[in-house]
Amino acid sequence: MTLDLTVTESTQLAELEAVVQRGLATFVDVGNALAGIRDARLYRASHGTFEEYLLSRWGMARRTAYRMIEAAQVVGNVSHGTQIPPANERQARELARLDPEEQSAAWGKVLDRAQGSLVTARDVQDVVDEMTEDYGEEDPPLTEEDQRAWTLQYMQTGPSAPEEDEPRTVAHVSHNSGDNEWYTPAEYIEAARAVMGGIDCDPASTEAANAVVKATTFYTAEQNGLQQEWRGRVWMNPPYAQPLVGEFADKLLSELASGNVTEALVLVNNATETRFFQALLGACSMVCLPQGRVKFWATDKESAPLQGQAVLYFGPHERAFVGAFGRFGEVLSHEL
Repeated sequence: MTLDLTVTESTQLAELEAVVQRGLATFVDVGNALAGIRDARLYRASHGTFEEYLLSRWGMARRTAYRMIEAAQVVGNVSHGTQIPPANERQARELARLDPEEQSAAWGKVLDRAQGSLVTARDVQDVVDEMTEDYGEEDPPLTEEDQRAWTLQYMQTGPSAPEEDEPRTVAHVSHNSGDNEWYTPAEYIEAARAVMGGIDCDPASTEAANAVVKATTFYTAEQNGLQQEWRGRVWMNPPYAQPLVGEFADKLLSELASGNVTEALVLVNNATETRFFQALLGACSMVCLPQGRVKFWATDKESAPLQGQAVLYFGPHERAFVGAFGRFGEVLSHEL
């Protein structure tokens, strides 16, 4: 059921929509504009619910909109005196985990620690974690016995374990399974390209893998993607063993927060109990849970790991993601 707007409301809606549509609008401007449309129910002339309006008018999932609204509110809470406000939505959203009266104190602590240097979302997360103790300790590193057992278990079953004789700090898909390298099936890469329009960077790859991915820039084990700069649209199928998978997740979130990475798709094990997965899940726009295990391939075989996977999307093209990845399994847009 839709309802008519008054002349004043129609004018207000047009002004707020112009802000959302403006290419150079900040996340604060867009968040405040969307909040104005929602709170005054200005969407009611054309749509029954705010969620319907978001998807139809802007192709935007509810989760994305509410993140911007929440981030804009945080900036309003911490922007007083001479305190510099958060530079991007990711920084502000980390603060949103705190009560409004705590956000300003937390942000002040972040700025004090930075001492004028660049603030990252991880810096904010660390302070908020200290104040809330949301996360437990990091997963402990594998013991030699566990590492050997894990390698033997997954030698024939696809991505999971690191090679025993390579340094754990080297970033590479060969850490996924014994002596073999396992790559993403072409249909998933095609879907990723359909969503993002192309792939600018694959930070954990090989020459063979990039023959399918076709990333403009890709990093091999020798180049160590963790030590490189990531730019543009990223496809990432990281090494699945700890601590590498967590390090790649942190690196991606940091590059997204800085604006270096504009859009990303990540294929990982659906390890929902881990800190790295929770961090990715909390930042992504949408997630796909494939119905079956992904059949990773090597040059002479393909294999499915024992654990299921998830594809997480970071970007504005939710509708394209649903269309491209919906055929693989359930696609979810999380409510706040």
